[in-house]
Amino acid sequence: MKKSVLVIPVVLLMVGLALFGCGKVPGGNNTSGNNTSSVPNTTVQMNPTNFVQTTRTIQAGQTLLFDDSVGGGGLHIICLGTDQQCDTSADGPSDLKSPGFTINPGGTKSVTFPTAGTYKITCTVHPSMNLTVTVQ
Repeated sequence: MKKSVLVIPVVLLMVGLALFGCGKVPGGNNTSGNNTSSVPNTTVQMNPTNFVQTTRTIQAGQTLLFDDSVGGGGLHIICLGTDQQCDTSADGPSDLKSPGFTINPGGTKSVTFPTAGTYKITCTVHPSMNLTVTVQ
């Protein structure tokens, strides 16, 4: 009788550990609070004062979507440049040339990058809102 009493809890413990090991720990993949793993490489999400992704690599001819629809909204003026300053001599997509384009709160804007290169992009409204796009 004593053996059967001991065997049942041990078996239940082993089954429980096996099931737990096969499961997913809640929140285990989201350590940063901003899980963007499902965001396509051709999308840059925007919060009210920053780019969620600060770098993107795309292929020549691809279109990059600037998306403010999930970040709570904020007015952005986006152009080629860094640290809130448009670079009037920078070469790149015409939509990004000074003075750039405006994205209203909750809006989106698509920009096509036809030529390989590295493009520095900034928001003239928000300090330190910088993005580097590498086009291969």
